[in-house]
Amino acid sequence: MANILTVEQLEELLTIQKEFDDRIPTLNLQDSQIAYVVEFFKWFNTLETFKNWKKKKGKPLETQLNELANMLTFGLSIANQCLDGTEKVNDEFTQKEIIEFIEKANRNLGYANAFTQFMYDLYGLYDYDYKTKMLLPFAFAYEYYTIDQLVAAYKKKMKIELIKLNKGLEPLESE
Repeated sequence: MANILTVEQLEELLTIQKEFDDRIPTLNLQDSQIAYVVEFFKWFNTLETFKNWKKKKGKPLETQLNELANMLTFGLSIANQCLDGTEKVNDEFTQKEIIEFIEKANRNLGYANAFTQFMYDLYGLYDYDYKTKMLLPFAFAYEYYTIDQLVAAYKKKMKIELIKLNKGLEPLESE
């Protein structure tokens, strides 16, 4: 199985996110962008790349994928808020562009100067365009897991979040 994201998968995920976001009356782009950065750090913390004293770095795989799925949630939400509907996905993205972004994004956070590079790019994490915010979690999945694992974690998380929303509970709260 190829480790790729298709335009059709992207449309499906954007639709799932839009249906969820449509039920949140206070949704706004600025808060979504802040949440995106916060979720990046939560995911990065699960990698434990900086914990040199540990023999086996990293939280359990499910924890890592859940946090990356949270980042994806806000990336998709930001894209939907900027696209104003999923009908434009085919106009905005070609399969080739998606694959090129995912394969070429600077996503290896374990190299020697990762922290320096990351601090240099930190402002950009907030200020990236919506395409980058939406696709960057897939680039991380491509590097550390598989895209299918991220998609499955996202769908599982969204089922849980919809149940919470239907029960009147706060979505995207840590379990």
